[in-house]
Amino acid sequence: MYVCKKINAVAIPNGNTPILEEKRRRVDQSLRFKQHKRFDPNYLDELIVQSNRFHTLKVNAFLAFLFLFISLSSLSAQTTPQQDSVVNPVDTLDQEYADSSITYTRQIRLSKDSLDAPVEYDARDSIVLDNIDKKIYLYGKASIKYTTITLNADFIELDWENSLVSAEGVPDSTGQLKGKPKFKDRDQEFISNRMRYNFKTKKGMVYDVRSTQNDVFILSQRTKFVTGLAKDTSNRGNTIGYNDRAIFTTCNAEHPHFGIVSRKQKFISDKMVVVGPSNLQIMGVPTPLVLPFAFFPLSKGRHTGLLFPSNYQYSNTWGFGLQDVGWYFPIGEHINLEVRSDIYFRGSFGVKNIMNYRQRYRYTGSLSLRFDSRKNENTTTGKYLRTNSFGFSWSHRQEAGAHPNATFGGTINLSANNYQNRVNNDFRSVNNSQINSNMSFNKRWPGQPFSLSAAFTHSQNRVTRDVNINFPDVRFQMESVFPFKRKFAVGEEKWYEKILFRYAGETRNNFLTKDTAIFSQKTVNSARFGVKHNIDVNTSFKLFKYFNLNPAVTYQEAWQLGTIKKVYNSNPRIFADTIKSTSGTEKYIRYDTLSYGKIDTVKIPGFFAQRQYNFSLSVNTRVFGTLAFKKGFLRGVRHEIRPAFSFNYSPNYLNNKLGYYDTIRNVDRRFSTRPLIYSPYENGIYGIVPQSGRQASIGYSFNNVVQAKIFSKRDSAEKKIKLIDNLIISGNYNFAADSLRWSQVSTSTTARFFKGVTTVSLNAVFDPYQETANGVRINKLVWNSKHTPLRLEGASIRFVTDLTIEKIRAIFKNEQEEVVTDVQATKKAKELDQEDFLSLFNNFTISHNIDLIWDGNNRAGTQFRVQTNAVNCRGNIKLTKFWGFNIDNIGYDLVSKRISYPSVGISRDLHCWQMTFAWQPARGVYSFNIFVKPGTLGFLKVPYQRNNVDGLRSFQ
Repeated sequence: MYVCKKINAVAIPNGNTPILEEKRRRVDQSLRFKQHKRFDPNYLDELIVQSNRFHTLKVNAFLAFLFLFISLSSLSAQTTPQQDSVVNPVDTLDQEYADSSITYTRQIRLSKDSLDAPVEYDARDSIVLDNIDKKIYLYGKASIKYTTITLNADFIELDWENSLVSAEGVPDSTGQLKGKPKFKDRDQEFISNRMRYNFKTKKGMVYDVRSTQNDVFILSQRTKFVTGLAKDTSNRGNTIGYNDRAIFTTCNAEHPHFGIVSRKQKFISDKMVVVGPSNLQIMGVPTPLVLPFAFFPLSKGRHTGLLFPSNYQYSNTWGFGLQDVGWYFPIGEHINLEVRSDIYFRGSFGVKNIMNYRQRYRYTGSLSLRFDSRKNENTTTGKYLRTNSFGFSWSHRQEAGAHPNATFGGTINLSANNYQNRVNNDFRSVNNSQINSNMSFNKRWPGQPFSLSAAFTHSQNRVTRDVNINFPDVRFQMESVFPFKRKFAVGEEKWYEKILFRYAGETRNNFLTKDTAIFSQKTVNSARFGVKHNIDVNTSFKLFKYFNLNPAVTYQEAWQLGTIKKVYNSNPRIFADTIKSTSGTEKYIRYDTLSYGKIDTVKIPGFFAQRQYNFSLSVNTRVFGTLAFKKGFLRGVRHEIRPAFSFNYSPNYLNNKLGYYDTIRNVDRRFSTRPLIYSPYENGIYGIVPQSGRQASIGYSFNNVVQAKIFSKRDSAEKKIKLIDNLIISGNYNFAADSLRWSQVSTSTTARFFKGVTTVSLNAVFDPYQETANGVRINKLVWNSKHTPLRLEGASIRFVTDLTIEKIRAIFKNEQEEVVTDVQATKKAKELDQEDFLSLFNNFTISHNIDLIWDGNNRAGTQFRVQTNAVNCRGNIKLTKFWGFNIDNIGYDLVSKRISYPSVGISRDLHCWQMTFAWQPARGVYSFNIFVKPGTLGFLKVPYQRNNVDGLRSFQ
């Protein structure tokens, strides 16, 4: 089998001159055996057989001597004249034979059965050479390497004459096999009890093998495989195997808990597994599920393929159903597309197109388009009604380093006909009444004070189904510039150099519609377009060292393409009321006219502008007051007041010459003598100018912060705590008003207790004037009637408590005292046990919200009510290593006295299986699933589910 290759030989001159001795040494060195553990059948000069214990020294010496003798004999056949080393001491070995016209060679013929690459081998215990049978035996963690193939085992037999290698494990003292053969070719790897492999044909046979293809484990009694060879060029380089009675499973246990068992299988590495008639077995017990054939894709990377359904359902109304079954399309290098659908056998269906895209270092995002059509039977008429809903979402995020001066990103969520609530059953989808979107583009110019932003904003209320869309919403802004500032300042800065100028311009287009008519022509016609300009000029001065003086002038101008005109219609409006008799047995209809007519609104197209300006002058400072104590728990109190006073002036926009307001006859009989004031711009996108008349008011604001310093005996140190955090009192007095010059007084504050666990927010509004029984303010002070400066108009207090285990530990951490005793180790063990128990609730949150309202607008006096009082819990609890309890939401509303949308579930980890149970009793929805954990065989599941369309009937 092993034949020498063809090598070049040179003629060696006779004699013992130093030059000739060097020549002989070089030739002898090139022909000697190389002393390393390498076995190369292609090259005779590299044929080395090495043994740690059992090599026969005589045989090796004889072979080496015989090979050297043959080589020297062939070389000595060619001679050259002797040269005197003294006369010509220069080494001319290279020149002498390089320039010779005669080349002396020795032919080494290649064997037809030789391998195309060397075989490297090694063993930790011993290596035994059998020259008679031409075999090598490797003992103890032996290994063989050939091209891309690696074999490791405790015993390997190498037959170099037949190019055959055999390997098997060695039983230990308990009879268990250790050092089982581990065969690896590129990314393919398997372990077996014993195996054989032919290097020439690249075919092998393994027994009791365990291999892995992606996440699928293949256990076979016998497997024949071929590595790197295939008639089909598309499979060349892959490992092709044929199994006899194999089990396909994703369970990594030594004895799998489940598997698909069949007698005939074929697999192509990194491509597919084709299975003949097979049967699903669980815990070794056959199930009624029999498959005539099966196909499992094993391709790595992005490939077009089937998406197995994520769930199976049965509904009394919709029938049997498959959820999320579809197809996967890789579009280009950076885009993936998933087309999924929900199919029910009674006519209901849904389609979802999900596209994910990403380009590294530039952007990433996803686009989803969803349509759902549900066919339901009307139990009253017996007819079937079809309800269609629509959903759209787009999320885009630009990488931070993609562009230094421009950014684009955000999220868009649109829903039509209550898609989110109809299709999903989880707590957040059902109870989230608000959907918002924000997609924006921002651009800055380096070295310039300009910036540009364009945005799409959207808000949608799922309860009222009102949709508010702003698109396009473009804003151009110039940052603060100092137009009078000297380029090269000398000396102190002048007062006029502090004057700054700002400009901001924006254009906005707004749509107001219902979610069922987003894409209708009516929505397009209801668009409101406008342009707005804002100019701000202000400056700041230091006054008497402690006061900050800030004068400012602002100017705003809003453009819009149309106004309205209200016209009085004298036709009376007649109302009909159904009234019961005093006995409650008879009903009659009463007709009445509550108005003298009606008002019609007429749209006037054209270009119109609103202009408003304002002058303000404000001054603010800070005042501190402290009170210190030398002894006791309380060591000091600090009160900081931040007073601010301002003067504001704006003209009277009610002036008829400006055209910002108009009057019309009031059609309400209760106020028929009082004309109705309206603005032609009230339907504009930027609203209307203030209708409070001329303003020449002085405003005031007091921000109070109270801190205390306490002494801690434990730490022997003083600590600061906040008693009152930002208690703000504000109001104003208008000199230009003819009545009601004092405004209402607003107060607000926020406080946090128990290290942030509870947050308290207080808001109150007081009025210095009296009011009528109808709630109208009159120009009479409260002091004149009740001798109190203010009357409570309304107040609210909100308590928000979010309780977690980590927050509880933070509260009591500093209150626990360290006790050092002889049983300190026992106490530490108990604390660890307690901490481990509490750690079960680390992902558990309890929240409590209370809203208390005081309403002063009441004839009977101030009315108190509890608007909100609800407790909610959410999180998951790891009961044991395998059992988990999940609470998506469960709570109780103490005001309405009912449970707020409970959503609970239980999960059980079954190693390679998962069991889950979820229940939402408010919608009559529950589901029970036993399924294989996500993977290639993740479609194997036993589902039982009832959807919200069946309601509580599923429990009957």
